[in-house]
Amino acid sequence: MVPISVSVRDQIVPVLTGETLFEVIRRLGVSRIEATVNAEELLPYLRDREGVAPSIRDDASVRNLTGQLQAEGVQISAILLATDFSAEDADRHISWAVRVIHTASEMQTPVVRIDPWTSRDDLPPQTIMDNFVRRVERILDQTSDTPVDVAMENHGRLFNDPQILDQVLKAIPNPRFGLTLDAGNLYWWGHPISRVYELIERYAHRVKHTHIKNIAYPLARRDVPREIGFEYKKYCSPLYEGDLDLRRIVEAVRQGGYQRDFCVEDESLFKASEGDQKEVLRRDIACLRRAQ
Repeated sequence: MVPISVSVRDQIVPVLTGETLFEVIRRLGVSRIEATVNAEELLPYLRDREGVAPSIRDDASVRNLTGQLQAEGVQISAILLATDFSAEDADRHISWAVRVIHTASEMQTPVVRIDPWTSRDDLPPQTIMDNFVRRVERILDQTSDTPVDVAMENHGRLFNDPQILDQVLKAIPNPRFGLTLDAGNLYWWGHPISRVYELIERYAHRVKHTHIKNIAYPLARRDVPREIGFEYKKYCSPLYEGDLDLRRIVEAVRQGGYQRDFCVEDESLFKASEGDQKEVLRRDIACLRRAQ
């Protein structure tokens, strides 16, 4: 069996004064990261001598970026966007996503993660879904000249509900559209653990990207419905200590045809001391690599 490829979310990597992100991830034994795009900056941590980060609007910077990353021995496996397609300025989010997808194509990054979450808690779920579908279709149309996939994360209160996921996936059959599958989010939402595995198998064929996190609930709360987000800060855990069987998740997603990275997103690192966080992350990576 081909070994799985492991990447890490750039935002969770603990970087101390005097270190660079690239030095730390090399020490962790990985060379692939999910890169978060903030506002107009492509990679805020990769700055030139004047302290300027590459801009997604600056084509010269984008052209130079791949060479810089190669010099660091790093590949961008996915780009993460925080989008809100029900916001009053939704057109700005659409334009931003389109520009980043074209940039991802230039960088040979295969997938861009978008967020179905919205700050508009005054809107009914159907309106949020309709806005999302309509605006993602515009993004796909405007980037049809690229091979880059667009991955919706199962995220937040609405989009971990399989009824909503089913509606959205059915409404957008475009083969470039699919999921950033986060099994930890399904578990966080309150699905019993057996149901989490069922849902992973159900959506495996639409997976374009992954986030891998874990939660360690008390035994009596694992395979029963729970309220959304039940004591998450208390029970979120390193990958190697949680309830979710990573081997089972990896196998199900690969059987669905997925061949890309499994991206570590340990949201429990805040529980470890600053000096121990890198060791926790190193153990997460080793645990995920064994999950095949």
